[in-house]
Amino acid sequence: MGHKFLVSLVLSLCVGTTQAQVATTSATSTINTSLPVAYVYVSSSHYIHAYKAWANGTYTSVTGSPFPFAGIRKMSVTKKFLFGTDGTNLITYSIHSNGSISKLSSIKPGIYQSSACAQFSQLGTQVDFSQTTLYYFSCSDGINENAYLSFHIQSDGSLQFLGGSGGSISAATQGAPVVLTKMGGNAFAFDSYCNDETDQGVIQVFKRQSNGDLIFNGEENNMPAAAPGSAFCMGPVAADASNHLAAAVFRIDSQPHDAGFIYGPSFLASYTADSSGNLTTTSNVDNMPALPVAGNNGASAVSVSPDGKFVAVGGSGNGFQVLHFNGGNPPTKFTGALLAGHYITKFGWDKAGHLYVLSALYGGGTYTTYLSVFNVTSSGVQKVSGSPHYIANLSYLIVLNLQ
Repeated sequence: MGHKFLVSLVLSLCVGTTQAQVATTSATSTINTSLPVAYVYVSSSHYIHAYKAWANGTYTSVTGSPFPFAGIRKMSVTKKFLFGTDGTNLITYSIHSNGSISKLSSIKPGIYQSSACAQFSQLGTQVDFSQTTLYYFSCSDGINENAYLSFHIQSDGSLQFLGGSGGSISAATQGAPVVLTKMGGNAFAFDSYCNDETDQGVIQVFKRQSNGDLIFNGEENNMPAAAPGSAFCMGPVAADASNHLAAAVFRIDSQPHDAGFIYGPSFLASYTADSSGNLTTTSNVDNMPALPVAGNNGASAVSVSPDGKFVAVGGSGNGFQVLHFNGGNPPTKFTGALLAGHYITKFGWDKAGHLYVLSALYGGGTYTTYLSVFNVTSSGVQKVSGSPHYIANLSYLIVLNLQ
């Protein structure tokens, strides 16, 4: 069974500051403390919870929250709209001036796919940097179908179909990933997976066309150099706002007599993309930082901060850690494990230096879900008072930056 991972790129949407009380942070020079720095949307089995996030890391509920929209996951945002999917429908919500949301419209993206498309519950959305195109992960398997569908976001929030990414997943030209990350400059997007049939790591490259349509452009199999007799396979990747990728990789060692492979431990690499989308890396077994939170099972989430200085990596049952992200140079260690024992499912960042973490604890045969906030500065990572905050049956979060 292939390794499948979930990652997402948090969009950075800025608005002009006004004259008011300001605070200085490492993430941005001035913050208007009388206004929220972001809206944070968290979906659950029955609701979408909406919060105003403040400069000190606290958050308060938006008027009317939680909103009774059930089963929404894999959300994306623009300044005006929130998009989400329930596994069948792709839904547009209007974001009002106070952060509240209301349903505008929905479509069934499956009508744009072939009958061979095998959909599953983890289908996702991703808005491009121009906020004019929405990409929808459409198929997990099948023949002659498109892994991603592209939609133009019209001024009223409705979606106009542009086309599909092309390629045949079953022929291994697009693999079996479950998420897309968009690189700064808006020209390329990437996803990744480890092919268990060949034990080869793959980063898939997609190119944005002039009309916004995303087309499969090829794949990168260049893994960081490993020790003799060993190799690395690819976990989740996350792009920064420039031309770099943070990539969680894990060691994969073969055993004699066809006894299978030994997986782990995990490390963090970086890649640089050129103007054609080609990827290169200077990471290798000697300079990559270890990821103890990812263990032998691989990372569950990776996310780069809006300023490109930090990268958060989560694991399944081991919490998360934050590292220094150094662009095309290898990342370096920063923190130990945080939220130890938690399963990390999603990260989000605002531009005031706050990291939002969606996690779960397992006990008594069930998972209990939490939202946590951390202040991230060059001096360290500190949990905001009140975190982790229990909210039942959480599934996803997305951050809309306001400052």
